[in-house]
Amino acid sequence: MSTASKTAKVEQSSASKPPFLTAGELTPEVLKTFEMGCTQFFLHKDVKADEMVKKVAWGMQEPVIQDWYVTNRERIDKLTFAEYMSEVRDYWLPSGWSDIVRRKMLASTQGQRAFNEWAVDVQRQNSTLHLVNMNGR
Repeated sequence: MSTASKTAKVEQSSASKPPFLTAGELTPEVLKTFEMGCTQFFLHKDVKADEMVKKVAWGMQEPVIQDWYVTNRERIDKLTFAEYMSEVRDYWLPSGWSDIVRRKMLASTQGQRAFNEWAVDVQRQNSTLHLVNMNGR
């Protein structure tokens, strides 16, 4: 990525606007947030299933991801949104990323944090994996 030292973030001005994924390093958590923002947008604007990818793919602002999309646009635009997100994860996240998340969860300790802070952190990581499982990957 062109800005690998900076993590990408999701920006969405309202539920009726598509989210933007800023340039930077992608993480499973950031992609989950982007996917949830897209889903919220689709629901608020009643976006048809065959239009979903076209409506949000341009919001990924990392130049190499934009190049990937433009180069493969005809094929990518025909994907379902779930297939698109699966392909984005497969292509842009490190190989074995879900195992990394699982190991991080298993190695997690409460430490000096309040129990509820630690529990919420573990649940957040688990929800990243749950969303992936819902989409078939």
